[in-house]
Amino acid sequence: MSSCRDMIRQLSDYIDGELEPEFCAKLEKHLKGCNNCKLMVNSMKMTVQLCKDGLCEDLPREFQLKFQEKLAQRWKKKFGHL
Repeated sequence: MSSCRDMIRQLSDYIDGELEPEFCAKLEKHLKGCNNCKLMVNSMKMTVQLCKDGLCEDLPREFQLKFQEKLAQRWKKKFGHL
């Protein structure tokens, strides 16, 4: 695994168990040495589990739009375009 960006690009497939075993081993080696990526993986796993277990709640439209805008801004600032 050459960089965190490479790991982020494969994150969804990794969590879904859809990566080749050899690539998973490289990714897991990266996770052992990178706390930021490890936190991201753990957060995403918990989010997926909460979505599976939880009930859907409607947010007020104005809040939802502001939240999505802030999230997109922070993602772009931290990771650029992926």
